[in-house]
Amino acid sequence: MLEDCKYRELLEENRKLRESVIHLREYDPVTNLYNREAFCASAERTIRQTPQTRFEIICIDIERFKLINELYGREQGDLLLKYVAEQLKCLVREETHIAGNLRDDVFALCIPAYEEEVTVERILRIFSDKPLNSQAVPAVGVYRMDAEEPAAGSMCDRALMALNSIKGNDHHVAVYREGMRENLLREQEITNSMAAGIQNKEFKIYMQPKCNMETGKVVGAEVLVRWQHPEKGLLLPGEFVPLFEKNHFIEKLDLYVWEETAAWVRRWLERGRACVPVSVNLSRMDIFNMDVCSVLTDLMERYQIPTGLIELEITESVYAGQPERIIKETERLKKSGFTILMDDFGNGYSSLNMLSSTNIDILKMDMRFMEGEGLKSLGILDAILHMSKWLNLPVIAEGVNREQHVKTLRSVGCVYGQGFYYYRPMNTEEFEHLLLTPGKVDFADGGRKKVGSGHFLDLTDLFHKDTLTDRLLGNITGAVAQYSYDGTRLCVLRANGEYYRLMDEYWMNKSGHVDVMRDILPEDREKMTDALSRAKESKEKEGAEVFVRKRRGNTVLWLRIRFFCLTSQYGNDIFYAALSDETVRMNSIESLRISEERFRLAMEATNTVIFELDTETRTAYYSEYAQKAFGLDATVANAPEGFIEQGTVCEGYEETFREIYRAIYRGEDKASCVVRAKMGDGSTVLNRITLTAIRDKEGSTVKAVGMVENVSCSEVEDEEK
Repeated sequence: MLEDCKYRELLEENRKLRESVIHLREYDPVTNLYNREAFCASAERTIRQTPQTRFEIICIDIERFKLINELYGREQGDLLLKYVAEQLKCLVREETHIAGNLRDDVFALCIPAYEEEVTVERILRIFSDKPLNSQAVPAVGVYRMDAEEPAAGSMCDRALMALNSIKGNDHHVAVYREGMRENLLREQEITNSMAAGIQNKEFKIYMQPKCNMETGKVVGAEVLVRWQHPEKGLLLPGEFVPLFEKNHFIEKLDLYVWEETAAWVRRWLERGRACVPVSVNLSRMDIFNMDVCSVLTDLMERYQIPTGLIELEITESVYAGQPERIIKETERLKKSGFTILMDDFGNGYSSLNMLSSTNIDILKMDMRFMEGEGLKSLGILDAILHMSKWLNLPVIAEGVNREQHVKTLRSVGCVYGQGFYYYRPMNTEEFEHLLLTPGKVDFADGGRKKVGSGHFLDLTDLFHKDTLTDRLLGNITGAVAQYSYDGTRLCVLRANGEYYRLMDEYWMNKSGHVDVMRDILPEDREKMTDALSRAKESKEKEGAEVFVRKRRGNTVLWLRIRFFCLTSQYGNDIFYAALSDETVRMNSIESLRISEERFRLAMEATNTVIFELDTETRTAYYSEYAQKAFGLDATVANAPEGFIEQGTVCEGYEETFREIYRAIYRGEDKASCVVRAKMGDGSTVLNRITLTAIRDKEGSTVKAVGMVENVSCSEVEDEEK
């Protein structure tokens, strides 16, 4: 009885920890509402389970939220999001009401249709009260479910289409109308002709040259795509790429573009011509849905293209989600000889400290933030150029469309540019003619010149104190700092507000004097010094990452730190570092590991056979005692058939044995049977096998725990009576 109680406690602990991990995966960390994927899944489930009720999706967007972040700071922006989320939670107290955060400042509700009027009124009231003294203005889009009952994701898209139709005007609420379907019909027409477009080679590759702004000569090109549609004429990427990304056709298009690019490079080389590097684009879906490295490596081998002639551009926003996987794939591509460019920097994810975690070769800086011109824009540009110099990254400015752009970029030391001022995208025939024009191309440059000169930074760059640069540093997403390290003491030279909030406000006025190592737990300090050594050895190439713990008051934080060594001056090493708080994740992982280990030890310490069944993979995991007793492997796949195939279930009992597994797989809480089993020593015994389901918070069975007890014939007979 005592043992059974202990097992139940362990099972309950495991269940809570798994729920915690699932919560981190399904909920937005700022608002604690469902993320888009979980919201859509929950909405579809609710709609399916209550067919008698007509539902609506309401989407809410906070207009000019980025401006609110700039005026009041990201911390106040997050408080506004949390405030709105709490107010929306008050509207969804019933099981048929669901709230979610689709992205950033875009929220969604799924409610019964008869509550639309009062719900919209209450949503508008949330913002009319001027929450947190901000000038927050909502745009509300409503989609009323009709008989066709589309997927929840499509319902959200239609509600968003409605709210986008009123953004920026005096109306705050719009209902999706049939007239808005024209765009959807156009999308469907394009969707219906996608496959034929690939098959008929209607997609054409175009080249936009990259230039050295000091000489005006072409040093490379970006491969773009146009669709020569048989009915609609020439379509630009903006008309079809977003749709392709939505319906997962983008991978096929990218494969096509890569193939066409490689074929063109091979034909050009076979004509005995010199070629500049050309870059192709990789999307998030490419990286997540295919083995990109193998595909591209095979392409280079098949067409016998020299390393460096085809480069890879990965949009900055790709790194925003699951960056570990993106970084890992980037490393594989670099090891295979590819040059990696980060595209659209400054337009999307906008986090300078992200550069410390990514091993890229070239930074492509988006010039759209320069549309306002002025001192502030120049300061931002100057800051990015200094940051790239710290990391020894070449920079290419894209969107260089006017002469003033060129003058501004040259004034802050930017060497390379791409845009209409130099060349518009051109077809391959025009590009070939350009490559053959004397004096127009520098085949030896390649767009790799570093910002500034020399391998090491000089102190005027390292301690650049421009006010706007400091302001930009203060608005970097996440905690970043410059450190000085003399081999023993690690002191802060410069950091942003997020760093001081993470480390402790006490440090704000102690920079340069307090040893950072003092608050790192003693057992982790060696890991810190090792990471600093590794970062110094790798210099700008890779840096070094470390997970360490530090004290903050009465608590212990887990920190993830990425170090890059910038230079060495007067016996001290100067490092750039990006830090993040990993306490929740690391504690969850560690608690789950300890709980699993305790459960394993409990299994090993008893002669009662306990095993775990993974219901998704149908794999059973046994203790060492059970393996020996039954003559089993450590795991048994395809349960229950795996047991029967190994001969552990005696003839005549197979169907009884199968039935308890079927019961668990179809969702029952518990199932039990008595079978005659063959033991490892060749004997046969009667065993009672009991399976108990473990469910997630949605009620779905994710695992089961099994218990095997030896029983006598008399016990079985008594039960039957």
